[in-house]
Amino acid sequence: MLNAQLAQADRYQADRYQRFADLAVAVGDAIDAIAGLNPAQRTDVDFLEREFIPALGLNDELLHEQPPELAPNFGKGLHLWQYPNQLAPYLAWLARNSSGVSSYMEIGCRWGGMFILVTEWLRNSGADLKTVIALDPIAPTPFISTYFDLLQQQAAIEPIYIQDFSTSPLVGAHVDRLKPDFVFIDGDHSLRGALQDHLLVRSHARIIVHHDIHSQACPDTTLLWKALKQFETPSFDTFEFTSQYPSVNGSFLGIGAMKRRSAQM
Repeated sequence: MLNAQLAQADRYQADRYQRFADLAVAVGDAIDAIAGLNPAQRTDVDFLEREFIPALGLNDELLHEQPPELAPNFGKGLHLWQYPNQLAPYLAWLARNSSGVSSYMEIGCRWGGMFILVTEWLRNSGADLKTVIALDPIAPTPFISTYFDLLQQQAAIEPIYIQDFSTSPLVGAHVDRLKPDFVFIDGDHSLRGALQDHLLVRSHARIIVHHDIHSQACPDTTLLWKALKQFETPSFDTFEFTSQYPSVNGSFLGIGAMKRRSAQM
């Protein structure tokens, strides 16, 4: 039984890789779409939620957690596993807080859609990016490989992919060397794992963002965010993006941003 399950998982992974290879053109399309926005559009939450984000393409997994009214956008483009009504105000906030960001790290980049979106959002919102780091135990996906090729051709940004777990000494050495100042945490969703990721980057990062902070499917990360809001109050201001869709039975996802008070950004 175990061997059959492992074989099925391997087939699923191979099928997904091929699917994203077939969709790799979406990476260039997304880059062009983000670059084409004007400053007013980057902070227009209603426009971002209703038009721009759905057009980038949404995830097609665990659809019982997804609002059915967004079905035409499932399984397309960047496959963003985000609610547009959470992601839109987060991106608007990020557009106002990108200045001074020189390095971006995503812990748990998976297929790469969110990593690509945020990196390009930073680039087009005043950040002076020098380094971007994508971390995940799986091999670089077609989206990530395509994007890294484009970065190396078009931008003076060093892209780094680390295929490993965030607890490895190699990752710790990279963090100590690169000192990323903006980190998105979406890796191990256990309480211990997510807290370790927070502590891994806390001494360097000026912005730390946690995912799944308001999700019944992720009670540990939801609990951790509640704790961090209290424990980190002396050093960080916190911002939450947790709107839900009435058409969904339950509460899911959620983005929590922490901005170090001493940072002038």
